[in-house]
Amino acid sequence: MNNFDTIYKENYQKMYCIALNMIKDRDAVCDIIQEIFIYFHKRLQSGKTINKPQSWLIRATINKCIDYLKYKKKHLKIDSIEPISVIDDSIEKNQEKEIIELALSKLKPKEKILAVLYSEGMSYKEISEISGIKFSSVGKFLSRTINKLYEILKNMDYEMY
Repeated sequence: MNNFDTIYKENYQKMYCIALNMIKDRDAVCDIIQEIFIYFHKRLQSGKTINKPQSWLIRATINKCIDYLKYKKKHLKIDSIEPISVIDDSIEKNQEKEIIELALSKLKPKEKILAVLYSEGMSYKEISEISGIKFSSVGKFLSRTINKLYEILKNMDYEMY
């Protein structure tokens, strides 16, 4: 198995989860990840070295998702809005997810990235590498983001536990 295959298998699922948490559209997520891996493969084929492939791939995923969200926001039509449907979840779980998604949508892009990376179980070091925030500042920014999310949820009469 070559280097690309290994990197693909080690990172696909994490990239998919991060992208899905950001944009909530499975088809778009698959397209975005495919584009990223095609570009990544071309870079490797051309002889360019990527020192930290996992960080590079996750950063690329986040950037592509942000670009996608900006594009969607710019081209959003009221008629095209469809309700979120989650299969095999209880109504309570659906409502909880919708509330959290709404709260996350009120965060700034960098705050949302921090929240998503943290929820994916990434270490402060990984968050630092991906987000470009100094390692020593990740905790501070993350704490502020969580507090802001807490306040947003509190204003929506939803308690975080």
